Amino acid sequence: MNSVPGTSADAHAISVMGSVGLDGNDLVIALLEQSDDCIKILSIDGHLDFMNCNGLKAMEIDFPELVLGKLWWKLWPSQSQDFVKQCFLKAARGEEARFEADCPTAKGTPHRWNVHLKPLTAREGTVVSVLSTSRMVTGASDTKGNELVPERA
Repeated sequence: MNSVPGTSADAHAISVMGSVGLDGNDLVIALLEQSDDCIKILSIDGHLDFMNCNGLKAMEIDFPELVLGKLWWKLWPSQSQDFVKQCFLKAARGEEARFEADCPTAKGTPHRWNVHLKPLTAREGTVVSVLSTSRMVTGASDTKGNELVPERA
């Protein structure tokens, strides 16, 4: 699939974007807008730095400033916060973490989420932030309570 030997498909996609007059920022924005997932960037200390538009919509957040800058695990129900924080800390140490848990939207609509936390590293390998991707797996009538389920690899 690579058109140039020794380059990745991602590098080729960026090259194609450049050839039609788009830059890397355009590609990032297009990817974020394309995804139905709730995509968040968390600071290395756990604060919510960014949430994509579809994430804001899924979480029924009308005003992003109400959640941006908050500790991410504090946005979860109180009974889940310690578990969610431990998963975040695992990712901040450089390991991926996955779990499934219930969390209502900002307007109180109950939902179950499949969450994937991935460390984002600088070129030298230092973890600089954590990418959180959450996918709604159930609607209000399907939730199973507040059980937390770590995923096994």
